[in-house]
Amino acid sequence: MRMYNTLTKTEEELILEKRVRVYVCGITAYDCSHIGHARSAVIFDTLRRYLEWKGHEVIYVQNFTDVDDKIVKRAVMENKTQKEVAEKFIEEYLEDMASLNVKRATYHPKVTEHIPDIINAIRKLIEKGHAYVVEGNVYFHVPSLPSYGKLSGVSVEELDRHRIEPDERKKDVKDFALWKAAKKEDLKAEAVFESPWGMGRPGWHIECSVMAAKYLGIPFDIHGGGKDLIFPHHENERAQSYALYGVEPVRYWIHNDFVTIEREKMSKSLGNIVRIKDVLKKRSGEVLRYFLLSAHYRSPIDYSNIAMDRAEKAYLALKNTLEIIDMEIAALKTSGCENSSSGELETAALNLRTRFIEAMENDFNTPKAIAALHDFSTEANRIVNEGRASLGELEAAFNEFVDLCGVLGLFSDYIRIPPLSQELAELVRERELARKEKDFEKADRIRDKMRGKGYVLIDTPRGTRWKIGLLPFR
Repeated sequence: MRMYNTLTKTEEELILEKRVRVYVCGITAYDCSHIGHARSAVIFDTLRRYLEWKGHEVIYVQNFTDVDDKIVKRAVMENKTQKEVAEKFIEEYLEDMASLNVKRATYHPKVTEHIPDIINAIRKLIEKGHAYVVEGNVYFHVPSLPSYGKLSGVSVEELDRHRIEPDERKKDVKDFALWKAAKKEDLKAEAVFESPWGMGRPGWHIECSVMAAKYLGIPFDIHGGGKDLIFPHHENERAQSYALYGVEPVRYWIHNDFVTIEREKMSKSLGNIVRIKDVLKKRSGEVLRYFLLSAHYRSPIDYSNIAMDRAEKAYLALKNTLEIIDMEIAALKTSGCENSSSGELETAALNLRTRFIEAMENDFNTPKAIAALHDFSTEANRIVNEGRASLGELEAAFNEFVDLCGVLGLFSDYIRIPPLSQELAELVRERELARKEKDFEKADRIRDKMRGKGYVLIDTPRGTRWKIGLLPFR
């Protein structure tokens, strides 16, 4: 499998052992999560699913930053503690992820649960000459690591312009905070911890270095996140970890591009943030997931109502094929009859698998994998409607289709259509006879009776088929 490695600026073959160790940056829990967070979560969840489908054991870590400047600011504004603010938005995030069918991480560490580990790492950086203390603050000294900038490609000149933490006490303007001395806002929000340098709290970047090392060891395989994290967060994270362990901490740095809103970058200053919870009021989580996978992970994806309408239509087309195959299986099992076999469906399913794997292996090209599913969908609909697939072929094709859709995290809650009992099958035959005799009143009564038992009847040129409808009240 080839993917683009931000560190080397090239597509590389991922050389992975049976156990794959993955770290993906989670949210800073100070507000509702938006569809930019959703894109990163869905992409790396799908990568995880694909690796597991290939037979790897994936140790997947996604942290929660539960103490931070923004969390403190909100806590003070709302007269709450840092913990109260963070826990609220962590819970909301996990609910959003469940709606998107994103699997829980193997570990979801929180910063506040790892303060002793963070302090220990900072102490070691000071001992190694990579960090220094100034009035209760600890800074990483960027010039102490000659390879700083290797991940982001940001030059020294650019670094001077980028630095957003001005402090005259720094040895160099490029230096960044590992530990921040407590301010009155931190005390009010109860966001302070004891340390050898006084009361304070960690800087943002050191947190991920420490938690990744604790749960995955150094070096580990894949570090993921949005491209907005490349600088300064991931650059600083790499610097700290390299300084601590003397080796490249991550083998493959993988980043996804942005979600834009009608061609504009999503930002609070533009007032165009789209929250996940607001999308889920109008669309299913799997439709949003489908949309987020419909563009290559290294390309921007533009969100709009029109784009979501297209995604929903395409998603439902795949679901319709799933139901068409499943309805045919249920009908054949109910009747005890068998279709003739042309072998076309088996060939289509084999071609689907080949194309799907080729797409995913070639820089994780989910749009091409989705295109393969749609091409199979068109072919399968024709073959089934022509009655040219045996029960065995239908079952095999259904399983293949469900399996590959599942790699993308789609149709996880699909419920199989059952064969009918002898009693219900007789009702269906009575209705078919009534329709032939143009006794539509009787046919409608039977249709309504079947609906009351939880089935929706569908008339096709090849006979009556059924789907599961709303279950009757008991």
